[in-house]
Amino acid sequence: MRNANPQIIPLIKQKTLELLMEAEPSQIGMRDIAKSCGITATNIYHYYKDKDTLFQAIALDCIRELNERIKAAALKGRSTKSQVRNAVNAFCDWSFENPRLALLVMQGIKSADTLPPELIEEYYICNRTGEEILKKAIAEGSASSANPRLDIGLLVSGLWGCIEAVILKKCDVEYWDKGKKFTDAFVKLWIKSVFGDEK
Repeated sequence: MRNANPQIIPLIKQKTLELLMEAEPSQIGMRDIAKSCGITATNIYHYYKDKDTLFQAIALDCIRELNERIKAAALKGRSTKSQVRNAVNAFCDWSFENPRLALLVMQGIKSADTLPPELIEEYYICNRTGEEILKKAIAEGSASSANPRLDIGLLVSGLWGCIEAVILKKCDVEYWDKGKKFTDAFVKLWIKSVFGDEK
């Protein structure tokens, strides 16, 4: 690959994301992206080996942005328990504010599971942020977990399942327009399992 042109990469990502907001990843080809950018498909291949790699780069950008939002929200909490709640709320809020994007990032874009382990790890930065907070809570004695990484993984996966059920209207009808009420019930169960009974 040639040296990245700092002006072309953001353009490619922006136009690709716009296409992803309108169509499924399988319906978008490199020629569609190139046409949207006003360049040739060959030009895009200088930067991304295939469309899955490009889509994964966009997903990672979104995950990084989400992680910054989660960290900023967590910092506002006075206790580690409130930091966890704030981080969870930031994840839920982002997902409900950007349902199409959340669905793409969490399930629509092909997993980057063929990358080297150190690159795969980048996709789990939100989990690692949660893990850091939970470890801090364990160290101060306010939480209990034999495996913080597993417990945060369960929280993120379970929470996403709840969010997805609301977005896709697969939960009970009464929660279609009350997504936070639905996700809050799950979060309360998780918080109780790690932090103990509510005071």
